Amino acid sequence: MAPVLWRRGSGGPEMRTAKSGATLKSTVAGVLRVGSSPLPLWVSFLMIVFVTVSAVDDVRLFIVTGQDGSFPWWPFASTVTYWAVWMSLAFRPQLTAIVFAVMLAAMYPSTQPAGALLLAFGALAVAAYRVSTRSLAAVVACFLVWQIVWVLGVSELNRAVLWGYVLVTLLLATPGLALKLLREKAIRAERDQRAAEETAAAAALEQRTELARELHDVVTHGLTMIAVQANLGTISTDGAEQHRALTEIGAMSRSSLDDLRRLLQTMRTDEIPATGLHGAEPSVSPNPACIDLAQSVADSQKRLNALGVPTRVTTSGDLDRTPNGLRSTVLRVLQESATNTVKHAGGGSECTIFMNVREDDIELIIRNLMTPGEPRLPMSGTGLAGLRERASRLGGTLDAGPADGWWSVRTVLPFAGRQTLR
Repeated sequence: MAPVLWRRGSGGPEMRTAKSGATLKSTVAGVLRVGSSPLPLWVSFLMIVFVTVSAVDDVRLFIVTGQDGSFPWWPFASTVTYWAVWMSLAFRPQLTAIVFAVMLAAMYPSTQPAGALLLAFGALAVAAYRVSTRSLAAVVACFLVWQIVWVLGVSELNRAVLWGYVLVTLLLATPGLALKLLREKAIRAERDQRAAEETAAAAALEQRTELARELHDVVTHGLTMIAVQANLGTISTDGAEQHRALTEIGAMSRSSLDDLRRLLQTMRTDEIPATGLHGAEPSVSPNPACIDLAQSVADSQKRLNALGVPTRVTTSGDLDRTPNGLRSTVLRVLQESATNTVKHAGGGSECTIFMNVREDDIELIIRNLMTPGEPRLPMSGTGLAGLRERASRLGGTLDAGPADGWWSVRTVLPFAGRQTLR
């Protein structure tokens, strides 16, 4: 946790975080960030073998030339540090910038670094590919500054050589940097392609989920009503009642087939729709503006009453104010709730439907009296979950559950951003 500083003011004690420390920490982390250019293990091994042999040979020469009692400590430090630089390039590229700076400090007192300077230039060429871009910028900047200070202050070389060193530094850094940038570009392209594929897969999954939800809404409602009507027609001995049940079964079958046909046309997005009798293309999905909510509620009430579930409907507000984009969802909630009522309600149950069009939203409450016993028909368990997802995508809510012996489904859908039919 960052330290907290207290400051006195007219409004009382005020806390603030020490941002400078956090900024410094993030900057250092950015500079030392690992690059995205790995080296094969055998290449790293060869690098270390070569540099280690060179370093051992330098140490041997230092011992041989130091028989008079004076040991070249600074050249020895240069040898150790350039060996450490190559070790970091091979295995710890995030440490290269720091170790390289230490190597330059060790090389500075020597008037003729010789092999250490050559290996410094070689390390720069490898670092251009190996380390992060920020770390490379730090290495090149430190090296250029060191060359200027070293040639002007310590070296016995001609100052004109300085321009050659600067040019060699830039030339050595360019190829590795170009390779690194090309590789990172290829990685970004691959990452973008993978992200696009994942997005497409997610969209396809969402589409399949939506189609499955629509298929459930279309088939479950129609087949449930047909099954219940068939059961009533079977157990009834009244010819008129049987005729009414068959008529209702025929109407529900035609309606379900129409909905199923539209859904299948929607799924066949790769086919060109057939031309109608007058050259007009048939609608793939029903026009929401054609959904009459008042008629839909009346139809649901009629069907529930016919199936032995007395239903009372109460409406408030102007149903025609319901936006087109919400009507299909309101209809699906109404159908799913009616289907569940028929499935779960036993003898003696009743149902109430309340629709309230307010200033900014529409509220739909459907309640049925809970009765003991097993459901009349099997349950899928996906209807309400699908309706919740549908309402959530529209910015609304759907709550369902028991309360005081009644099963209640309450849906609220906001009007914001939806077109209203006038």
